[in-house]
Order: sequence, then C-alpha cells, then structure tokens
Amino acid sequence: MKRLFVPLVFMAFFVLSMGCNTNKEPVKLAFISGMNPVFDTILYAPLLDNFKEVTWKAYTTEESIELFKPENKGLYDVIVFYAICLEEIPESTKQHIVEVISKGKPAFILHDGLLTYNTWPEFAKISGMKYFMSAQEVDGVRYGVSKYKHNQDIPITVADKKHFITQGMDEQFVLHDEIYDALWQSPDIHVLWTTNHPESTKDVMYTHSYGKGKIAGIVMGHGPEMFHDKNFKLAFQRSILWLAQ
Repeated sequence: MKRLFVPLVFMAFFVLSMGCNTNKEPVKLAFISGMNPVFDTILYAPLLDNFKEVTWKAYTTEESIELFKPENKGLYDVIVFYAICLEEIPESTKQHIVEVISKGKPAFILHDGLLTYNTWPEFAKISGMKYFMSAQEVDGVRYGVSKYKHNQDIPITVADKKHFITQGMDEQFVLHDEIYDALWQSPDIHVLWTTNHPESTKDVMYTHSYGKGKIAGIVMGHGPEMFHDKNFKLAFQRSILWLAQ
C-alpha cells in the first residue's frame, strides 16, 4: 500500500496543478472573432486543437450583441475577445458587457482584442490595455495612434515564474509575430511576460480584474506561425483554465 500511495498522491497533485478536474464539465468559450470568422477559425484552430478541457463557439462582433444579453450568460464560461471593432456599439450592449464582466464573467484579451470597441473608453478599463486606432483620451491623458510591426522575432522573459499560467513554460524563448507599441496600460495589471524588443511595448502578457471579473491578456496573437509554438499554446490554454477557476 505504501508503494501505491506515493504515485497516487503525485497524480492527484498533477491534476490539481493543471487546474482541471476530470469530473467537471468542459469550459465553454465564447470566441468573439474578427470580420471573417471562417478564416479566423482556421487561423486559431491550433490553439484549440486537442484542448479537451474546453468547448467553443465563434461569434462575430455583431452576433456578440445578442451574446451579452443577461439571458444568454449561461452560454459561456469565458469570453475570448479577438476582434477589431471600430464601430460604435449600442449603449445597451455596453451596459450588458460592463454588467456581465464586473459581476464575475472572466475574459481573455487576445491581440486584436486590444483594438475592440476602440472608441469606447470603458473597454480599456475592462481589458487592462488598449491599442489606439485614433487619438483618444483616457483619464484625462491624450494618446496618439498606437504602432505595430509585422514579422518580428520577439524575445520573451517570464516575469512571474510562480503564477499558475506560467507553470511549465520555458523561462525565456522567442516568438515570431506582430508587435504593438504606444499602448495604454492600466497601472493595476499583473505582468507575466516582458520583452526587450526595442519597438514593442515592454509588458506583453498580464492578468487584471474588472470588478469581480478576472482578465488575462496577451499582446501578441496575429499568427499563424506562433499559434503552433509550445509556449504560446501553453499560455493560452492555461490562461483559459485559470480564468475558469
């Protein structure tokens, strides 16, 4: 019995450390996609392939207006924002988004999610970071248009090695993707990854909160090459599990 006890304890610890319980239902993801959801679905499929702990459905930004209505909050456990949305959304939708997240629905902000609802200042407070498509003001400070650059090698350093999300990934690695710079950043974010790329914002992965809602975000995510990277896939998947806890 003593010989059997140690492996069983180790196995139990491993399951708990991965943040999953084999008796739990899969995490339901609402993946708010871009202007061409069919293309986007193919693009981000590597992040979701073999991710057995989740089920998911892609929504356009137009479809998400219905998604955020209070009667539909049972359709998802975690919201993934991965869409550029420059158009104004109805005031009722803004109120629904604020209510559903502030009361506890978690959200993951992936790359283009930093551009979504771009003319709505409150979404920056929700996401914790923001890419500006036009000159705008946040908390009385004026910001110019943010910057981007494609096809960059981005050195990554794990800033918090003890966080649940960063467990199991390399402490330093390089991603090949698009960089963003000149972003707004909340002083309250908790930084998980940094980069020393001279043309990129320094903090590139983080956690945050909005009311009772947990937020996680990654600045990179243009893909498609990077979506096959083991560290990026691990970061995405563990972020979803952390948010769903």
